[in-house]
Amino acid sequence: MKRRLCFSFALLFLCWASLAQGIETMPVAENWDLNKCVTMALAHHPDLKSAQGKVYVADSRIGQVKSKLKTQVDVATGYTRQDSSSTRDREIYSSSAGASQLISDGGKTDVEIEVSSLQKESAFYTLKETELLIVYNVKKSYFDLLEAQKNVEVAEETLRLYQLLLDQAQGFYSVGSVSKYDVTTADVDLSKAQLGVITAKTAVKKAKTALDNAMGITTPIDYSLQDIVSTQEVSLNLEEIQKRAFSSRPELQAKKTDSMAAYQNIRLAAKENSPELKASGKYTVGGSSFTEDDNWSVGMTVQFPLYDGGLQTEKIKQAKVELEIAESEVESLRSDVQKEVEQSYLEFTDSFDVLKVAEKVVSQSEENLDIAQNRYRVGVGSPIEVADATEKYKEARKEYWAALYDHWRAWTALEKAVGGSLE
Repeated sequence: MKRRLCFSFALLFLCWASLAQGIETMPVAENWDLNKCVTMALAHHPDLKSAQGKVYVADSRIGQVKSKLKTQVDVATGYTRQDSSSTRDREIYSSSAGASQLISDGGKTDVEIEVSSLQKESAFYTLKETELLIVYNVKKSYFDLLEAQKNVEVAEETLRLYQLLLDQAQGFYSVGSVSKYDVTTADVDLSKAQLGVITAKTAVKKAKTALDNAMGITTPIDYSLQDIVSTQEVSLNLEEIQKRAFSSRPELQAKKTDSMAAYQNIRLAAKENSPELKASGKYTVGGSSFTEDDNWSVGMTVQFPLYDGGLQTEKIKQAKVELEIAESEVESLRSDVQKEVEQSYLEFTDSFDVLKVAEKVVSQSEENLDIAQNRYRVGVGSPIEVADATEKYKEARKEYWAALYDHWRAWTALEKAVGGSLE
């Protein structure tokens, strides 16, 4: 008997230990805050990698242009066999090494380097614009998911209220104080509430997929979000924010850089036919054998383009038009930025009033629901009255959460309009 008892305790202990170990090794969903989501996006989003690649390409172009100013070296070797009916067959060997150095091209290469450097700067600002857009999309999707999760809470609370109403109606019907109509009405409302929960949970799944996509995550990761129920304040006025936007918006800086590059292209086109001065040297060895004869030469070459059929004139015309286009795009974008900042600022400042009203409506609708429930509880109300109050309470809570996260989405849009964080 003691053996069986000891064996049972041992088996129970092993089962408990195995279960405890299983609980410890179960994966726990990580809790991510907004900064964590932004960090994930900046580390994984493919658009960012593409924009970074364009910066590297632009940097490579600078190196390519600069290579024109360096000494160019080449070597060659060859073998030729000549067969002729009038002379004996000959075998000719040759090897050579040469070097050339650009002395002057009228500053054309220097201007090309300046243009390439401005193009790299523009690519860098485009990279910053991509970062800004990715951060905006992540933050917006973050608040969309938080709102969707709150809507699930609202839907589940609504389901609980309708279940309570059905239980009350069934209790009243069982003692004969109400008709079957009250029960069936409450049952229909309960079914609708169940459907509302399913719909709300589906919206959460969609919102999470959107957030994953905004972060550039392709492999499903189990995480929860850190909730945000506070509000944000801005210390700058509209004029100060607009000034910051004009100096910070990366796409505006990119357009200004493109305009500067367009101006340099006019200079480059004007130097298209500049004379080039090159120094060169060459050493050759060969003949009937690789070492039969050798010679060397050094020299200077000056090239003066005389007539290009009007090509340079047309390039200058094109460059001037491109400069006008670039300057117009800067002004147009500046106007768009100003409009975007104004709209974002107004939406953000108005969000406080909307949130305050939404909070008041929740309080009023909750009080109205309590009155309707109490009336029905003492037999002077109806399930329709309770259902109507429940729906108004549900909508009020949903509108409150929408107002709160609209406030944060407005803040996010204002940061994007400014071109960076306002904190």
